[in-house]
Amino acid sequence: MVRGRKPLRQELKQVDGSSRVRPDRAKELVATRDETPEPSLIIQADELSLALWHETIDLLQNMKFLCLEDKPLIESYVLNYTLLLKCVQDMQQNGDTSITRDGGSKASGAATNYGRYASTHIKLLQELGLTPSARSRLAPPQTRNKDEDNPVGALLKKLSGG
Repeated sequence: MVRGRKPLRQELKQVDGSSRVRPDRAKELVATRDETPEPSLIIQADELSLALWHETIDLLQNMKFLCLEDKPLIESYVLNYTLLLKCVQDMQQNGDTSITRDGGSKASGAATNYGRYASTHIKLLQELGLTPSARSRLAPPQTRNKDEDNPVGALLKKLSGG
């Protein structure tokens, strides 16, 4: 028999360490470096894939979210994006419907594949932190003190005796 009140959910989270309000929680799980991963041979073989690879790498590097360990994820993103764009090109040339034997119409193969690739594309965007909601949950690594770059902050620190 348990005496007293049942513990609240927040109290249980704090006991088992799964609380979201932990200051000691590491913000950067994987260290970022200035090195860039090399594209695989599959990506190098296609001009569009290679252009998308370099664009994605540059974007992630500018956001300071590029990790060498993310290479397989970036490859999946680039290959999926390439196929998505090829489906769009096919639908522009041939339309998004095809005529059936009985005279009706149905979605073309490119239109069907486009739906599949688009849903995978959105998932990969979220994994890479390229959507607004994903970016709001990610924190770029702290490289230096903010007061060092800000002359007003440095002056205030100096005046306060710090």
